[in-house]
This record gives sequence, structure tokens and C-alpha cells, in this order.
Amino acid sequence: MSRLAAGLGAALLATISTSPAAASGLPGNGDANACTPTVGGQVGNDGTLTAVREDAGVDCPLASGPTGTPYGPGGPQGGPGRGQPGAACSYEIDRPVKILIGPGGSVTELDPTPDGGGYTSIGYPADLKKVPVVEAEQFNIYLPYVFQGKYDQNGLCTIPNPGFQLGCPTPHPFTNFVVAGNICWVTEPNPVRRPNGLPPGRILPYLDRAHLLQLIDPGTLSSLPDNPNPGLVSIGTCFFIGGASFQAPGGARLPIQQPADFQMTIADPVNDGTGRYVFYVFRVELAFQGADWDFGDGSTQPDPNLPAACTGVPADLAASHTYSTYGTYDVSVTEHYGVTVDEYWSDADGQHHLRLDGLVPPISRTLGPYPKQILQEEGVPVGGA
Repeated sequence: MSRLAAGLGAALLATISTSPAAASGLPGNGDANACTPTVGGQVGNDGTLTAVREDAGVDCPLASGPTGTPYGPGGPQGGPGRGQPGAACSYEIDRPVKILIGPGGSVTELDPTPDGGGYTSIGYPADLKKVPVVEAEQFNIYLPYVFQGKYDQNGLCTIPNPGFQLGCPTPHPFTNFVVAGNICWVTEPNPVRRPNGLPPGRILPYLDRAHLLQLIDPGTLSSLPDNPNPGLVSIGTCFFIGGASFQAPGGARLPIQQPADFQMTIADPVNDGTGRYVFYVFRVELAFQGADWDFGDGSTQPDPNLPAACTGVPADLAASHTYSTYGTYDVSVTEHYGVTVDEYWSDADGQHHLRLDGLVPPISRTLGPYPKQILQEEGVPVGGA
């Protein structure tokens, strides 16, 4: 069954009202608070992670064709039959309307000519550009034409009398929102619905350990007394991690003391012949969760407090350990990071949000071994002075 949709003509609409999406936040239902629907998704940048502010809003590109590529149903519906040569004939043919999203999110409707050999363009103003894109999330859009004529000598309805006419207001009445000038759309339901989001198997290749490790710089180990100066038995030797940070390729370094947020998009083809994609947006948060020290002498427990000489040393992490015997010890530290993934997308049911708990396990990075010599001496300050 076809549904008549609102049409827009050369003089475009000034205002429009649409029904709000259901706000539940559950899979299969639109969540009005999930993300902001936008126009224009990219294909070919799957899995590219960029840094974003923690409080930045999430934009969900509407399901559509990729920027710069017209999309819509592939072929016409209807067409001529055969009849008695010379007799009057008529038929309706519904030709596919294409939508073109340009750079910067511009939207152009490409209306087919009666013979299907070309298109005329209608550009949408910024405040109305979502109208055809939302419509095309849910329907195949066609422009109806009616041919009036006669059967030729082969019994084909090809002789114009008067020929093609727009199929509105007859047999399809014009429908409009508010308007001056219309064309009509005849639509067939073909909604893009992705109630459960993207399967994990499509996500994990971009969020595996190897990719996420590239976002974490564990820093470097140093000590006080700093190598090659030895530490002393019975006096706390301090170890520091400096330069630990989060960083997307080409982005600024972010200190590990605060969680860091990154974003990526995966474009998933609908594969129904319309050229539409669903654009899944992922917010990935990395958060430092602590560190485990191994001081090389069988102990993993830092001293309760740093020696006074160590408290003023700038570092991301610091720990002190008091050795009871002399020797050279291999010190290492394992940093632990939690990974939180949120998935957002838009389809014919509205906008969606899922927290993907457990999708990516915590990540650990180890620094060391860092050799530290400890001498059996007393009475020398920790700073080596």
C-alpha cells in the first residue's frame, strides 16, 4: 500500500511540525534524549577515533546515502500495457526521487523528468533540510506521472495525446504542510530499522586492544635518587611515572588524571538497493583506574607516605619503597584503564542510545623493568646531596 507524503515545490516551506520520537532509551525505541539528529554521514572513515570533550553533545546522522552521492529507490513503478492500435490509452508511472546531501549538510531533491532521462533540482533551506531525509528513512519516494495518449501500431501506449502530466492533483491529491507551490510524492513503506544497534562483530575490529593501546601513552619511569645514582637500604626510594597521557592520533595530549573521551563512526549499508546507510556513532571513554607496583624484591606494596624530598617532584604517579637489603632490583608498574563504550544511531524509529557494558575489557600497560641499584649505606639524604 502506498502512502501520499507531503510535497515541496520551487517555493519551499517556511515551517513544519513533526511527531516527536518515543523517549525510552531502550533498544527498538526512539530516545529523544539520545543524540541530536543531523544531516550528512560519511562513508570510508570507519573506526577513526578523534578526541572529544566529555560534555560535548552527540550528533546522530540520519540514515541516508553518503555525502555527495544521490540515493533513493532504484527503478520506476508501473508503466504502459498493450492494447488495440489507435485506441485511447493511459497509464501511471512512478519514477524514483533521489536525495542528494552535499558538503556542509545541504540537501537537494532530484525530481525525475517524465521520461526518466534526467532530473530537476530543488534545494532545501537549512531549517527544512531534514524533511526529505527523514521521509527517506521510512519510505521509497516516487514522483507520479500520468501518460494520456493512443496505442501505436504495435499496441504500445506511446502516442501522446497530450502525453505526460504530473500525477497530482489527479489521481493523487496534493498534500502540503504549509506552502506555496508543490510537487507530489507517492511513497512506499521501506523503513530503515535497526532496533539492536550494530552487532559486536562489526564494532570490535575497531575497538580491540591494539587500537585502544594507541590512545594510551603509559609515560616513563624515573626515580629519586635518579639513575645512575643508587638508592639506600632502609630509606625510601621514590619512583615516578611522568608523561602518562591519552592521545588520539594528531590530537593534544590529555592527562590521565581525568577520563578522556573519543568518538568514532561506523557506516553500515542497508543493502536494499536504495544506497542508504545507518551511521553508528560511538563514544569511548578511557579512565585510569590505578596502578600495581612490583619493586623487584617480592614486594608490591608502596610505603604509606612519600619522603619529603619526593613530594615536590612533578609526576603523574609516585610511589616510595623501602628496601631492606642491598642489590639491583627490576622495578615495574602496571597501569590499569577502564573502557566505557556508548553507541548512538538514528533510524526510522528515531534516535537510539545503548551502553555497551562489557564489550571491551579493561586494558593494562606495563612499564619496566627499570633497574634500580640499592646500596648498604646510612646517613645519606635521599636526594644524594
